[in-house]
Amino acid sequence: MADPLDWLDLPGGHRLAVVAVAAGLAATPMVYRDEWRRALPGDGTAEALLDMLAAQPGSRTIGRFTVRSWTSRPARTERPMGVDQTNESVIVGDTAVVKWATHLQNGPHPAPRRITVLREAGFTGMPAPWGLVTWQPAGGNETVVAYVDEYLPGAVDGWTWAVEAMTSAALDGDPDAITPTAQALGTLIADLHAALAATASIATETDARRWHRAALDTLETACATGDSAGGAVLRARRAEVASEFGILLALAGATVLDGHGDLHVGQVLRSGDRFSVTDFDGNPVLTAAERVKPIPPVVDVAGMAQSLSHVAIVARRYTDLDPSELNAAESTARRAFLDTYATRLRMLGHAALVDPRPLRALRLVQVLREMIYAAEHLPRWMYVPDAALPVLLDEERTP
Repeated sequence: MADPLDWLDLPGGHRLAVVAVAAGLAATPMVYRDEWRRALPGDGTAEALLDMLAAQPGSRTIGRFTVRSWTSRPARTERPMGVDQTNESVIVGDTAVVKWATHLQNGPHPAPRRITVLREAGFTGMPAPWGLVTWQPAGGNETVVAYVDEYLPGAVDGWTWAVEAMTSAALDGDPDAITPTAQALGTLIADLHAALAATASIATETDARRWHRAALDTLETACATGDSAGGAVLRARRAEVASEFGILLALAGATVLDGHGDLHVGQVLRSGDRFSVTDFDGNPVLTAAERVKPIPPVVDVAGMAQSLSHVAIVARRYTDLDPSELNAAESTARRAFLDTYATRLRMLGHAALVDPRPLRALRLVQVLREMIYAAEHLPRWMYVPDAALPVLLDEERTP
């Protein structure tokens, strides 16, 4: 392991180091046992971070690190949870999850502000944050190196529970069976946006032109992705799609806020009957500067709504389902989500937060981003945008 560029000393012979790796920078837990080495689950470094948080709730700066703590609870006994594209997770005492950032995002990082605002608003639709640690490189912007959140026992990823719910509704020929789940999602996202309303401001014409230009750029990139079926459809209907994006110019004067920015079913954990939003790192396809900018809440709504369509495509991939029953389940889920979201937001006194007119255009943007992501990172995912694009283009002009 390369020598650390910087480190935060933790209690009991542990540290959190920033280390250069092939892909950039990584936050690396370390332990001293005759010499410094990388810490593994069971070595106690996650426990040591919890001890530091518990010892002094609040915010403090130590060198280039800032430690934010919202807990006074230590925990003991570590076990590995796994490694994803951005974090290595360790469960501590079956009460907390420590996430070491294995690939540091360029700052400024959106999560600290968004999590702080949500916590101060009393939002309970996320794993309760226990703390986080950020690091600011010389001449650079703050980025997250470690998160600590409440552990949700038995939590299931959205691409699992949502596909199971969609499959079950289609197999049983009962599209209404998925309605309670979709309604729970609508309530959750409305509560999220209501809690973030404290960050609201008004979009300018410059903002609207920027979103329109970004959508057109995404279209051009997606058209050049290769020989997929979706790519062929897109190139044939490029002018039609470009015309759809014109509505984004109408977002001048719309409300914007510090939204989630990368919202889809995969960002929602289910633990029993509880649904929790996760991952406030922003959209990974955007630059760091773009990720921290406020967005129209309808961007989040479109991402979630379109992901329900993608859930149906995944369900069909792995189970022999009657197409008409699956289509009924998918449309029922999407409509229940949208209706419940709007009703809940209105009940909370925030109906004016969302202009629904760009919903279709933003769903299209999401499909194009999926196409680009599949082409550049995950070719086996291309079947999803391949199937989603023609269906969305031919869908009746309703959300």
